[in-house]
Amino acid sequence: MKRAGSSTVSLNRCAAYDIDVLRRVILEGLAPFGGMSAFVSSGDRVLLKPNLLSAKDPSRAITTHPHIVETVAALVREAGGEPFVGDSPGGAIRGIERVWENTLMSEMAERAGLELVNFEASGSEEIDAGKYRLYIARPVIEADVVINLPKLKTHTLTLLTGAVKNMFGVIPGFRKAEMHKIFPKPSEFAAMLVELYSHVKPSVNIMDAVLSMEGNGPSSGVPRETGLIAVSDDAVALDAVISGVIGFQPEKIDTTRIAGERGLGVSERQSIEVTGDAAGTVIEDYDLPSNLGIRLIPGPLARMVAPLVWLKLVIDEDRCTGCEMCYKSCPVKTIVPDGEIFRVVHDGCVQCMCCHELCPENAVEIKLSWLARKWS
Repeated sequence: MKRAGSSTVSLNRCAAYDIDVLRRVILEGLAPFGGMSAFVSSGDRVLLKPNLLSAKDPSRAITTHPHIVETVAALVREAGGEPFVGDSPGGAIRGIERVWENTLMSEMAERAGLELVNFEASGSEEIDAGKYRLYIARPVIEADVVINLPKLKTHTLTLLTGAVKNMFGVIPGFRKAEMHKIFPKPSEFAAMLVELYSHVKPSVNIMDAVLSMEGNGPSSGVPRETGLIAVSDDAVALDAVISGVIGFQPEKIDTTRIAGERGLGVSERQSIEVTGDAAGTVIEDYDLPSNLGIRLIPGPLARMVAPLVWLKLVIDEDRCTGCEMCYKSCPVKTIVPDGEIFRVVHDGCVQCMCCHELCPENAVEIKLSWLARKWS
């Protein structure tokens, strides 16, 4: 029985994306919560929300693996639900069909008989939440159940892309870029994400941490075999546990801390029961984002040394193909054409990392000053 003010996270080992292995491990992960039937009833229309950041093959560890989506869909059907898949990828600027195809979701959906829903073409509903004006894709609002299928990745802006951050994908299209423009500071952006999460809290979260991303994620990092599946009905608790697994102090993850303070989930590790055969796992050498040190400099000290501690985004002209993804995605329009390629105008850049996140060629690099590198 769940204690008041406590949460449970089930953490289990999973060495491969084999369907039979995934089914066994996900069932083990769901068992402490009563199985899939605890969340899905007969006739429920169930949204499966993966992380489909960009049109890349699953081997790049940028997106949720299609076999996890397929496995969860099968379990939803066994519980009597009607699953469908939806997201609003950053790469949808160049056509969502390309995202579906390159992430192998199209192939999986055809095999499994699953509907793929385009949030950009589905309309949205506006929610007035004080200083936040949120636009949420209508299929999310209309779903009876939302199952969150995040990918374990580092993130140069929010440090972690976990269960709470994954719900950013329920905002369709260019509305996401607007949010980066309105809330450019990491803590402000995180507070917006938490407010959004409060309106679209998923019933259960099943994290793909079989092949994860380390370094300067969420798209330019390095794939890392971590061999885990994490499950919880509390996205905040899941993020708190998984951030500790890879070497973060959970309170340093803004979304986790803010959501915990708001009572939207349990963020204090001592109040979270971790079950499963991977409970207690800690990966000692996980590579965290290169700008982590800058993020953690105390405010007064940061102001004193600000002229010597800087981060700039630079486009590698040898790797830039002129695809315009960064140009079209920049919320403050500080990326400009430079012949057949593009460059960043640093005056006015809010360092939201959208260009770094969405560049299909990994051509956007993070440059740190000498002192910033010493702190990283």
